[in-house]
Amino acid sequence: MARRQERRDQGRREALERALERLEAGNREEFTPVLAEDLFFHDHADLVRGLGEALERSGLAEACQALARHLEEDRDHWLRRLERIQAEPALRARKAELEADYLELLTGHFRRWGAAGAYGERVAELEAGLLLAALRGAERLWVKGRGRPVLPVLMQEALGVVWPALYAHARRYGK
Repeated sequence: MARRQERRDQGRREALERALERLEAGNREEFTPVLAEDLFFHDHADLVRGLGEALERSGLAEACQALARHLEEDRDHWLRRLERIQAEPALRARKAELEADYLELLTGHFRRWGAAGAYGERVAELEAGLLLAALRGAERLWVKGRGRPVLPVLMQEALGVVWPALYAHARRYGK
């Protein structure tokens, strides 16, 4: 079963690389919303699941760093991919839609570990939105700088900016 999944993932990866090459060469005839979904975001559910597992296992800061290290491991691929997503309106729109999954995951995390009651519910959504904006800001800077500084450094800087807003969460649970 795992081997079949690996082959499928490798096939999708190769198809994405070919699509990137065609798009970079200016060939847009084959670019459709279905292509965007199947190729550019085929691993979205895995990324969200991985972040959720890291949150449960290691806490907020380490989960963000794990995501950054994951993208950095395959830097050239992710830089090309994210650059193309930023350049194509349809891909940007789809990525924005998919951000809801990250927002839901992070909101749930802050609800579990944050303040109780109506105030805690509101704050959890604000914390999640703030954190997601910081993560995406680090990602944009990484693409803009063509991989410099490395994403874990940018992620750490982004966390440093928003951490005071998340201080109650950190002080209470140390995660």
